[in-house]
Amino acid sequence: MPEESRLDEFRAEADRILADTVAIVPEELIAERGFAESEPRFGPTEGTPAPGDPAWWQAREDLNLIAETDASARAFDAVSGHLSADGWSQSRVREVDGWVTEGFRKELDSGDWYIEVTWVPSAPGLAEILGVLVVSPQTVRGDAR
Repeated sequence: MPEESRLDEFRAEADRILADTVAIVPEELIAERGFAESEPRFGPTEGTPAPGDPAWWQAREDLNLIAETDASARAFDAVSGHLSADGWSQSRVREVDGWVTEGFRKELDSGDWYIEVTWVPSAPGLAEILGVLVVSPQTVRGDAR
């Protein structure tokens, strides 16, 4: 019997985790909400997409922070402190052109979840931002097209 897709369940959970994570950022640091999306992602397929093909859910939001030195670092510190206290394990993912990305992983009832938080240490010419990406465990495509 083929595995049943959990994309709908993962969508709800990814959106909840994203909202909870973004809510940790102190309101006084947020100038405006930037780009946001929540959508399924599909792994490689051979030919026509099939219900058993790999799939997962991703939810993302970018925050434009106030133009104040270290706003991004302060927002990141709040988020990382909360996630660490909640049992998420943290590791450096990459550092490119002044942008720092940290990954957080946690095993939940539905599997291994991943949060990626991108921030920028204050530097002339770099905007104060915070980006949060939530990735669900893998499931199958099911009826999603």
